[in-house]
Amino acid sequence: MGRNPAVGTAAAVAALLLSGCDSHGSAEPAPNLAGSAAPVVSTTVAPTGEPATPPGAAPGAVVQPCGDIGTAATAPDCRLQSHDIAGLGFEIRHTGSRAHMTTTVAVLDANGSARQTIVESDTDVAGTVPKLRDLDNDGRDELIIPLALATANARYAIYHATGDALDYHRSGELAGVGMDTSAANYVVVSSRAGYAAWDIEFWTFVTDKLHPLLTAQVRPIDDGNGKVAGTTCTTIDSGGLNITGLSLGEATEQFCAEPAVQRVRRN
Repeated sequence: MGRNPAVGTAAAVAALLLSGCDSHGSAEPAPNLAGSAAPVVSTTVAPTGEPATPPGAAPGAVVQPCGDIGTAATAPDCRLQSHDIAGLGFEIRHTGSRAHMTTTVAVLDANGSARQTIVESDTDVAGTVPKLRDLDNDGRDELIIPLALATANARYAIYHATGDALDYHRSGELAGVGMDTSAANYVVVSSRAGYAAWDIEFWTFVTDKLHPLLTAQVRPIDDGNGKVAGTTCTTIDSGGLNITGLSLGEATEQFCAEPAVQRVRRN
């Protein structure tokens, strides 16, 4: 099977997003993928207490840690280990073709027994695998599953568990090229909106669901000769301004000063 030339670029974007990027380029963005892919299905099963044998795996098959696997044209099967209070393991398997792949995650307890199965179907994951990251700084890792990758605004499903709960819940989807955690422990997603233009979205978890707060919009200032002379930053209420307890003016002052916003601004 021939290698898709877009795989390397898409995988690089995925790595940037999942690691919480420290810098951004200014290339023209691809279209936002938030609503463009086929429907995604998530299925969970009740705890079984039986040793895990994920779909497509031979009984007793062992997969290597995800961090030990290099980028490949087809996403590899591998295992993640959480180091939070729950200490769960995650065995990841892929079936299907590259552009129409099903990602299955078996969530394992401390004894290696499967207690939950998470399935995302018809995904285009191009050489990347799910990651664990505490996006809201609450001491529990979120499970981040790639859904569709591109040169900008890749799309991910976010799974969340609260406190000492062992079951993960699908919280929603995020799309962008960088994830951060704000000083107030909000989830920050940076997405391209055009040349030198960015939408920096702030989200929070309400119970186990992602809820949008507000968006900081960074827009270029034209110097009159077709060049960027600087950028402006304004904020819009995305449906959760009241949760912050700030007025729109106060929110603009606070959120436009966030490091994730400052990284993409031009003076």
